[in-house]
Amino acid sequence: MGKIVISVVGIIGLLLIAGAGLALNKDLSDSDTVDAMLPDCQIEDDDQDFPFPGNDEVTCYWGMSGEVLEIPSEAIAANVDVEITWSKSGVWIGIAEASEASKCEDEGDFYRCQKDSVKMIAGGPSSNGEINWNPQPGEYRFVAGGEDSQSLQQFDVDWKYQASLKSGLAIALMVIGSIMVIGSISILIFKKNQ
Repeated sequence: MGKIVISVVGIIGLLLIAGAGLALNKDLSDSDTVDAMLPDCQIEDDDQDFPFPGNDEVTCYWGMSGEVLEIPSEAIAANVDVEITWSKSGVWIGIAEASEASKCEDEGDFYRCQKDSVKMIAGGPSSNGEINWNPQPGEYRFVAGGEDSQSLQQFDVDWKYQASLKSGLAIALMVIGSIMVIGSISILIFKKNQ
């Protein structure tokens, strides 16, 4: 009876592995277009009592998306490839953990961040219209920077991700399932012949 149970478990294991591989290739993909905001620069007068030309100090910011890009926890067993593209020139995009928004001011649709206050894990000033990124499961936000301007700039950022089962994990699970099936069948044949 125990051998039959091992056999059934092995077969179920193989079916689950095959199903997981199909599910990862089918379900763990997504794409979207988000609005990136590059905040306007602020002019601050150093001396409010005696304004003189040239006393104004200009402070410029980075913008962080209000939307969150979530890489699901199921992706831990997958290879995840994220491609991020934008066409506006003179700007860059970076990726930060969603929790980095706590360092910024909430402006409703986006966050206004002091330059260099946000720790980026991909992209940034050296990105040039495209980022290819292999994330871990978690929640992330886009950060926009670039041209310093007196007006708010908004532009589209396209992203898509595709996840596929890690080949090493898939092979290991299939080998274990196969050993369980073959082993239990061999034991049943050996017992029957005795």
